[in-house]
Amino acid sequence: MNKINVGIIGTGFGAEVHAPIFRLHPGFQLKSIASVYRSGHGAKRSFQDIAFYSNWSEMLESEELDLVSIASTPAQHHGMALQALRTGHHVLVEKPLAINAGQTLELVEEANRLKRCAFVNFLWRLTPLRQRIKAMLDQGLLGRIQHIRYCGSFSGYSTLAGGQRGWEGRSEEGGGFLFAVGSHMIDSLMWWMGEEIAEVQGDLRTHIPSYEGSDGREVRNADDAFAFTGRFRSGASLAVDVFLPGRTGTGWRLEIYGDEGTLVMRDDRMLEFSRGGALEPVQIEGVEPPKGLTVPAVHYYSGFYPMIDSIYRKLTDKPSPLEIPNVADGHRTQAVMDAILRSSETGSRVQIDDLSPWNQAIAARGEA
Repeated sequence: MNKINVGIIGTGFGAEVHAPIFRLHPGFQLKSIASVYRSGHGAKRSFQDIAFYSNWSEMLESEELDLVSIASTPAQHHGMALQALRTGHHVLVEKPLAINAGQTLELVEEANRLKRCAFVNFLWRLTPLRQRIKAMLDQGLLGRIQHIRYCGSFSGYSTLAGGQRGWEGRSEEGGGFLFAVGSHMIDSLMWWMGEEIAEVQGDLRTHIPSYEGSDGREVRNADDAFAFTGRFRSGASLAVDVFLPGRTGTGWRLEIYGDEGTLVMRDDRMLEFSRGGALEPVQIEGVEPPKGLTVPAVHYYSGFYPMIDSIYRKLTDKPSPLEIPNVADGHRTQAVMDAILRSSETGSRVQIDDLSPWNQAIAARGEA
């Protein structure tokens, strides 16, 4: 098997999730990892067998890499991905792809210009359960989709009130739960439906705007709860609601209503379907992580391993049964998030008409 040489930027999520799962795939050779902050030096002890860099730019220039996996903070994604593309690398970028749609569009255009592959880690869509939802919708089992409701509430009060959040509490650095989990949700919704969201009305809230403790005081402006309603281009309506700072949350729930059936997903573990009458369970074949894979990587294995396997197949011209999310998908998702942010600020319903010319331009060049 031809090996694809990989370098990772980021010694947080990159070291804890990307690195161990890349090492499990026989088609990849993990060659190097670069820290973004000085605190990353503590991770050096875990990577004695590969090159360790304290300067990610130096890694791009020094190592002979095929793929660069970027797991830094969102505000850094755009600059790092641009430099990686311009130094001849394919890239995998953590979500959200960037901070705004102007940046994401530039990445789409640059990847196409340089004829480099550029992927976004929307790994949620690659889990077996979500793949099954996509198959059922594509088969028309629900008929014409009328409405989708997608909600989540979580027991995050103690975490938010009990310590500093760092960049995650600062919206200008890509913090907030619209970017953190809303990006996954929006990507999944448009992928399931096979079409774009056309308009939204959004509301972002910061329920715990500050923290003060022995480690200092922190003021936050990033959302810890968000909601939006809207419609797809076909006319189907949607309602999304995520609330983190609960004392006790109830988890995830997805409801998809068609004129011939209803589909319900609970906590990404249970799927039920009805054509009328009681909801009946849909059997999903699970994925068992390899023994020895540690937390947190074990929680991401079912989505991230299919992601990198599909990337390997793409880069080696082998067929893949999965549709790999790329920077064009990241751009469409960012355009929706931009519209939600604008709607929340202005209190108005926002049309996402500006997606059309962007998508026409992307289609004319061929997607990255």
